Amino acid sequence: MGLRIKKKVRVAVATLYGFVYWEKIMPKTNESGHWEDKQGKWVHPDLIAVDKKLEDETVEKLVDEAKSMQEQLIDFKTKAFETCYSFVELLRQNYGMDRTEGSKLGSVTLRNFNGTKEVIIQVANVFAFDQKLALAKEKIDEYLTEKTEHSDPEIQTLIMRAFEVKNGKVDAKQIIGLKSYDITHPKWVQAMAMIDAATEIAGTKSYIRFRKRHEGVSGELNTIVLDMASLPLKKSGSAA
Repeated sequence: MGLRIKKKVRVAVATLYGFVYWEKIMPKTNESGHWEDKQGKWVHPDLIAVDKKLEDETVEKLVDEAKSMQEQLIDFKTKAFETCYSFVELLRQNYGMDRTEGSKLGSVTLRNFNGTKEVIIQVANVFAFDQKLALAKEKIDEYLTEKTEHSDPEIQTLIMRAFEVKNGKVDAKQIIGLKSYDITHPKWVQAMAMIDAATEIAGTKSYIRFRKRHEGVSGELNTIVLDMASLPLKKSGSAA
């Protein structure tokens, strides 16, 4: 049986606050109008509970909107990078400078005339580690075993946490941060040398941030948050 393409239908639902209109997203069905379940089986719509139908519709609608929002953010991010680097190229031309072959696009900071708004591009190195990092960990273990009675438990925890693996990787920032400890024990010094030898630059990652002063030219510059996880929820009845 062939699949029907998901479609949208404008519907109205009566609520305590009057009629609410929205685009109802119809589920994926076959030619007989049966719904596909999680096992890939076809189920007659009359056998599906009303709350499950409503849940399906809610999820379909929100995920589609999230996907659309993601595409808009990708388009905006691409445009923002291109606009900033085009401005830098314009400056090069103004000063009669040509881009050297193999030169890379780097960090950029642009400000409006009164300094109340900023656009910042930061380019950071992405670090990776080879097998010598495991040897450094062994050497640190030797140091901790030898110094257990006299070492600070909090420092021990921080050191061991630096080697925790998440999503198949260690946190490079925490590993490199171990070198900031003022420890002169020979085994620790040797371990830090191993970390230096194990560290490789695997590439670069670019970030773009937008900042704005909310109280005129003397106010503090605040980052405009675009990460949904960090955004607050609007309070009911608040102004847009």
